[in-house]
Amino acid sequence: MSDATVSLDRPSPALRAGRNLALVVLTVGVLVLAWQLIVVGLKIPPYLVPPPGPVAQAFVANIGVIGTQTAFTLTAAALGLAVSTVLATGIALAFSMSRNLAQASLPVVIAFRSTPVAAVAPLAMLFLGRGISTSMAVVTIVSFFPLLVNLMRGLAGADRNAAELMHVYGASRWQQMRYVRIPYALPFLFTGMRIAASSAILGAMLSEWITGSKGLGNLILDSGEMRETELLWAAVVTSVTIAMSVFWLTSAGEKRFVHWRA
Repeated sequence: MSDATVSLDRPSPALRAGRNLALVVLTVGVLVLAWQLIVVGLKIPPYLVPPPGPVAQAFVANIGVIGTQTAFTLTAAALGLAVSTVLATGIALAFSMSRNLAQASLPVVIAFRSTPVAAVAPLAMLFLGRGISTSMAVVTIVSFFPLLVNLMRGLAGADRNAAELMHVYGASRWQQMRYVRIPYALPFLFTGMRIAASSAILGAMLSEWITGSKGLGNLILDSGEMRETELLWAAVVTSVTIAMSVFWLTSAGEKRFVHWRA
């Protein structure tokens, strides 16, 4: 089959982007319509769940406040996720190189993961203060375990034939790790990032909620106390939109950097 035939069968990047955008718009439209029908059909009071119209008006009227709080939450989530990714990658590589280290340390990691975030956030605030450092610490704790588990699965499940071939050619353990195990673990890393990224947003908001630091979590709490239901739901919709966008971005990143697996 010629290259011209392949290019005709495969849609162009612009066409794929247009299709994805149309799908996003259609999904949003369906969700907004379902929201309106549920509120009207069940006769839910506006002080509990307002219709989409007033929420959109509150979003436009408070776009500056929402943007500032969103930037703080995103910064804390991104920095905490970066720290947890570095830590999880280093520990997963160490566990993969030494099985005894993994068996001795994994119970400690599991116990660390089992600690309730609601108990960790106040302690972190005592040591780090009421600011972005505490949110970063909470995000790191929340997003670390999914990354570690998926990376360990990817490193342990590498192609045995390729690893044996590297061994036959006299490759060192680090060369086997670099050329076989790490490339094979990349899809697992992106799977962990899809899970951890959404958890990072929620972890940052939970930290803001508990410690009273600025961010979307604090905005939701303050809006609820002031009975500004429309602003509260505008902040909630913003957080959900961010989580979904991060999920789609990590999926697109996986297709971009792991395209060789096809």
